[in-house]
Amino acid sequence: MLRRFTIAALLLLVAAPCLTAQDTNSNPQRPARGERARMDVPGVGGAIAAIEGQTITLRTFRGTMAIVKTSDSTAFRRGRQAITFSELKVGNSLFVVGDEKDGVWIAKTVRLQPDPAALRQELGKSFISGEVKKIDETKLTILRPDGELQVIEVNEGTSFRNQKRESITLADIKAGDRVFGRGEVQNGVFVPQVLNLGDPVRMGRPGFGGTPQGSTPLAPGKDR
Repeated sequence: MLRRFTIAALLLLVAAPCLTAQDTNSNPQRPARGERARMDVPGVGGAIAAIEGQTITLRTFRGTMAIVKTSDSTAFRRGRQAITFSELKVGNSLFVVGDEKDGVWIAKTVRLQPDPAALRQELGKSFISGEVKKIDETKLTILRPDGELQVIEVNEGTSFRNQKRESITLADIKAGDRVFGRGEVQNGVFVPQVLNLGDPVRMGRPGFGGTPQGSTPLAPGKDR
């Protein structure tokens, strides 16, 4: 049976490549805790519950509340495009890179995440996620989190990574494994640029160590 995937996981899948080298090296700190991001990128993600002055209240993907203080030095991004603080609205999903002090996040970078409805439309077009059901040479049949089966095809330009972010090969991927990655449709078939072996929630993405509380499943399903 299809396990539950979450909008939060897919948002982070799309957002992860947008973390710049400046973000990654900004302030490596102690290991992830609570909503703290992994990959040595301290941060917090969630939906905007309130905006007051330059302070944002986030409802995190675990359902807790987080206070984020921005300043004139905070960078605001939508993908790779710079935006302004005024473009943020209650309900927007954000990922904030910064430092936590006395329970308050001091934001260095605020990234506006894609709208979940738009994200659903991009599944299978700009990224893929799901369970491998069948492998036929370079073609993999993927059971996506929305319950759809999709055949994707890897090529010489596809790279493969395991849960430790080490390089692997297609031979290391088996039916029953979970994979995810970004790519594009070529000649009517999705071709991943990178295919990661593992569950995006449980890997070293800005993660939550499991299914986030208070998040909305992409599609109904039963846990295996």
